[in-house]
Amino acid sequence: MYYTILVLAGVGAGIVGYLVGLASLVSYPVMVALGIPPVLANTSNTVALLGAGAGSVAKAWRRMLQVKVYPLWPQLLVSLVGGAVGGWLLIVADPAVFEAIVPWLVLTGTVLVMLSPRINGAVTKHRLALWAFLAILLLITIYGGYFGAGAGVLFFALCVLATPMSAHDAVLMKTPMLLVSNMAAALIFITRGQVNWPAAIAVGVGAFAGGYVAPIIQRYIPENVMRWMVAVGGLVMTVWLIVR
Repeated sequence: MYYTILVLAGVGAGIVGYLVGLASLVSYPVMVALGIPPVLANTSNTVALLGAGAGSVAKAWRRMLQVKVYPLWPQLLVSLVGGAVGGWLLIVADPAVFEAIVPWLVLTGTVLVMLSPRINGAVTKHRLALWAFLAILLLITIYGGYFGAGAGVLFFALCVLATPMSAHDAVLMKTPMLLVSNMAAALIFITRGQVNWPAAIAVGVGAFAGGYVAPIIQRYIPENVMRWMVAVGGLVMTVWLIVR
């Protein structure tokens, strides 16, 4: 029963993570509720959610390559560096200060997502310069490697506010970026022995399945509905982080 719950949590995390960028809202609380210590649950969850990203990329890679607003490889490199820095910070730094600002960071991204049609139409008629986009992406992926909850919302907000990407494009592109970021952080956690492997594997199997079917589900969701799904998910994440 223990592992069945973890696999099902992984399936839900894979779907929710791809669609609204809030995979940790599903899988992390389940791990903690099943008795895994919070920091170990966080690191194990990061490793497990590689399955969700891998499943989604395997299914939607061709569609991702069609989004050519920015060159792909610089984004992947920046995400790799950001994830490694974030993972290192989780291991060595005092999390108290960062945890205090995380809910408000996610809330800010959520509000920007809700306001993005008006802001984007009135203010940002041109795409953000590549260097500026990469600088913000670096900060988001550092946060993603450190904790990750809501990183997808922040990336989504960046894309729909400051680039010509549609909501569907933003959902597509956050997947490889956060996958690479999580891979870098996960490598640090693995080398430091900070992973509950049975739990991570169980969630990872479910997450791969959920991530694989999520791009199929996305095709049937209208643009405005996708945007509001991210916004509502961000609000839920903010409340959960504050209560936690």
